[in-house]
Amino acid sequence: GGFAFGALNLHRVTLHVYDFNRRAIACYTRVGFRHEGALRQGLFRHGRYHDVHIMGILSDEFFASQPHPARG
Repeated sequence: GGFAFGALNLHRVTLHVYDFNRRAIACYTRVGFRHEGALRQGLFRHGRYHDVHIMGILSDEFFASQPHPARG
């Protein structure tokens, strides 16, 4: 996050994650990504269709979620 929004000066970061990857979804949510939509049945894997979730975070959301350094 810091590299993407700091060094690269990006405004937003978007990712796709499969519905069966619950640990990744939980991790992305924990660091501030929001669910923006889904590609319903967008992946066919091992004989089943799976949704592909679209998640994103904006630079201001990322910086708002970061602890502020102590001032002194």
